[in-house]
Amino acid sequence: MNVRKAAVANQFYPGKPEDLSQQLEELFAPFKTEKKCRCIASITPHAGYIYSGSTAAEAFAKVDFDGFDSLLLMGPAHRVPLSGLAVPSSTMFATPMGNYPLATDLIKQLVATGFAIYDDNAHLNEHSLEVQIPFLQYLGVEIPLIPVVVGWSTPRSVAKVIEFVASRSNTLVMVSSDLSHFHTYPEAKKIDQQTTDRILNMEADIQPEEACGCTAINGLLYWLKESGSSIQTVSQCNSGDTAGDKQRVVGYASYLVY
Repeated sequence: MNVRKAAVANQFYPGKPEDLSQQLEELFAPFKTEKKCRCIASITPHAGYIYSGSTAAEAFAKVDFDGFDSLLLMGPAHRVPLSGLAVPSSTMFATPMGNYPLATDLIKQLVATGFAIYDDNAHLNEHSLEVQIPFLQYLGVEIPLIPVVVGWSTPRSVAKVIEFVASRSNTLVMVSSDLSHFHTYPEAKKIDQQTTDRILNMEADIQPEEACGCTAINGLLYWLKESGSSIQTVSQCNSGDTAGDKQRVVGYASYLVY
C-alpha cells in the first residue's frame, strides 16, 4: 500500500485526530439540519479551517453523496511549477483521521490516455486537495478519490478530463479554489462578487488573480456550458470575516452545481 502522507496537518487543520474531529464537529454544527441535494459538482475553498472551514463545511453538508462511484477532486499547484494535470502513484491519501482510498484504476486510465501524468512531487506538499479530505471523512464518505493537481492547461483540456472520468463512472466533480488574495476588505468584496457573478454565468475565463484554482474552475465551467446545469452560491466570505484583519484578506466561496 502506497500512502501519500498528510503534509499540512498542524498547519491548515489540527494534527491530532481528536482535535480535528472536534473542529469539524464545530464547523458542521450550524448545518446539521441542511437538506441534502443531488448535485453533480462543487467548488469549495482550501485555506486553513479557521479561515474558510465554515464556508467549505456548508457546501459539504448539502451534498447527497449516495450513488456516486468516484470523486474527481481538482485543485491548483501551489508548490511546484506544473504544466498539465498530475495524479499520484499512491493508493491512499492519509489524514489524521485515517487513510482515504483512491480510484487507482481510473487514475491509471487517465495516465494511459495521456490526459494526466504521474507526478508525486506535485502532490507531496500540496494543500489544495488534502484539506478537502477530512470533510469527507467526517461525513463518513468513502467513495474512491481521483486527486488531480492542475497546472497550466486550457479549459478545454481540463473539461476533457472531466468528461473522460464522468463517462466511465458516476462521478462527483469537486474543485478546490480560493478567490482573490491580499486586497483590502472592500476591494476583495467587490472583486469576489464579480468573480462569483461570472462563475454563476459559466464564463470560463476566470483569471489567477481572481481565483487561485481558476484553471480547474474554467475547465468545469467549459464542461458545464452546454449541459443545462445551474450553479448556486452556497456561502461567500473572506478572511476579514473569520480569523484575519481587514487590510489584507483572502476571499472564499462555495458553490454547488445542479
